Amino acid sequence: MGVVKDYYQSQHPNDAWLYRKQRYPIDPDNDIGVIIKTGYGTKHRMPLSLRALSNESFFPDIVVVQDFPVIPEQKRYNLTNGKGVEVIDILGWNLDRGALKGREHLERVYKYRNLRDAVEAEEWVLSEGLGRAIGWELDAMKFLPALEYAWHTLPKKKWYVMLDDDTYVIKSTLSLLLGHLNFGQPHYIGNPVGDYKGRFPHGGSSVILSGATMRNLFEWHPGVVAKAHLDSPFAIWGDKLLSTTLMKIAIYLDETYRRFFNGEHPWMTRMWADRLCLPIMGFHGLGDRDAMEQVGEVFKDQKGPVTWGSLSTIYGVPDYQSFIGVPIRQNINYVGRLDDRSTTVEGVARAEDCLAICERQSTTCLAWTYDPVIKRCDYAPWAILGDIADGRFSGVNGKLGLSLVSRCHTPKPSPSPSPS
Repeated sequence: MGVVKDYYQSQHPNDAWLYRKQRYPIDPDNDIGVIIKTGYGTKHRMPLSLRALSNESFFPDIVVVQDFPVIPEQKRYNLTNGKGVEVIDILGWNLDRGALKGREHLERVYKYRNLRDAVEAEEWVLSEGLGRAIGWELDAMKFLPALEYAWHTLPKKKWYVMLDDDTYVIKSTLSLLLGHLNFGQPHYIGNPVGDYKGRFPHGGSSVILSGATMRNLFEWHPGVVAKAHLDSPFAIWGDKLLSTTLMKIAIYLDETYRRFFNGEHPWMTRMWADRLCLPIMGFHGLGDRDAMEQVGEVFKDQKGPVTWGSLSTIYGVPDYQSFIGVPIRQNINYVGRLDDRSTTVEGVARAEDCLAICERQSTTCLAWTYDPVIKRCDYAPWAILGDIADGRFSGVNGKLGLSLVSRCHTPKPSPSPSPS
């Protein structure tokens, strides 16, 4: 697909290919299987997570996988259309079928059994403490058995999407992207992290596998799968174990579509200059308070694709045009968290000087922030919706933002009919 290669290699990728005729169109409700991982310490998130998915009228087959026995309230999990949701203690399932034979004596398996016994004895305070203390260790053991269970128990799907219980995916983005990809070929896509020894998709940003990848792994390479199960009690990250397991059967993380994926909640999402025209796959880190419910409400009635560049409009924050007229804002930060791709300039006298520095970097500065106390200017090739920062000055490069979004091919929503 030449257009896809052009998109991948371009500094500011062209999104036109997304809106051309799809060769492999999908019905998300019937063609996608969703696996949601939860743990004892985060089980309270699940009802909100399922409701948020339903808000977009997304009613796929879902299996919830966890590290403790199913408790009574979980037997009533369903989507808002009444469709039931299966819940399973995936570690218990894997242990009971003998996939961890010879590993039963290991500390991590022992910890799982302690949690299981506490839950079965209805020792809720003890269960909460154990769940918080060991949840991350047990999570690393869920990835492979969760996918294997989904492959063997759900109706066969074109695509499988694995999520955390604090991750929200956008149905329209799944449909737009996956309709251009051949589910009959091995695909393994996500938000890449890690080094050359083992690139793997960040589990919280969602992981997508084609049906062909699942068949290749679980039907054609049972020995590789069996070895991975035995390795899981030692794994630090389950998403990395999945990746290194797929490497053994010559399926590698495809980073072509990395710009679709996001590992942040909306207010900390970095709207990168090279992503503004592309649909955003979803949000992560929605476990606190009512964050998941709010996101579900915000996106349930969106018309057309949800792009990175549309987030400011959706959330009602100042748009690019407004920053051309009023370029400096006080007590706010539009850059957010700094990293090795942001730039820091020390000894900057005024906010106006920081603005001028950004404007000179006309293609690489989308947002800047200035701290007058330490006279430091930070700028980055992304912008966030805005974070309260007392005493700071900040702004967005409105000219660059307008220039970039003017190139988007995103279809405009149809106007509402005029009243007769």
